[in-house]
Amino acid sequence: MIVGFAINKVESARHVPLEELSKYRNINVNYDINLRNLSAVKVPMAPEKVLRIEYGVTINYINPSIGFIRFEGYSDYAGANAEITLKEWEQGKPDIAIQNEVSNNMMARIIPLAMLLAQNLCLPPAAPMPVINFQKPGAAGQTGEKDKFDAYHA
Repeated sequence: MIVGFAINKVESARHVPLEELSKYRNINVNYDINLRNLSAVKVPMAPEKVLRIEYGVTINYINPSIGFIRFEGYSDYAGANAEITLKEWEQGKPDIAIQNEVSNNMMARIIPLAMLLAQNLCLPPAAPMPVINFQKPGAAGQTGEKDKFDAYHA
C-alpha cells in the first residue's frame, strides 16, 4: 500500500519554436520510468519502516525531439518487510507486485500534471485521449451495423 508520495522536481521544455510545431505530424510520446535508490525509512504514518523508492519519469516527445516533461520524487510503500524487500531488490530480485503498484500509483498522480504542462507548452497530450465519434441518429441502422447499445446490453 502506498503511504507517501512526493514530487521533488519538475522540468519541462519545448525544443521547437511554436511556429514550426505544426509541421510535425507523427510525434511519438515515449515514457521512461526509472525506480532507484531504495531505502527503508521510518515515517509517521506507519508503525514499522516502509520502503522508500525514488523515481524519475520522463515523457519524451520524439521523431524529431520536440520536447520533454520530467518528474522526480519518491513513493513510500508499506505492507512488506522493508528490510527484506530492500535486500532482495539489491540482489536483483525486485518484487514485481510492488514495482507495479508503485509505478501505476505514480503514473496516476503524474499524468494529470503532465497533461497541464503539455497543454501550456503546446505539446501533444501526455496520455492518449479518448476518441469520440458522434453519428447521426439512425446512421448505424442504415449501414447494416447493429446499434452498439443493443450489442452490449442485449
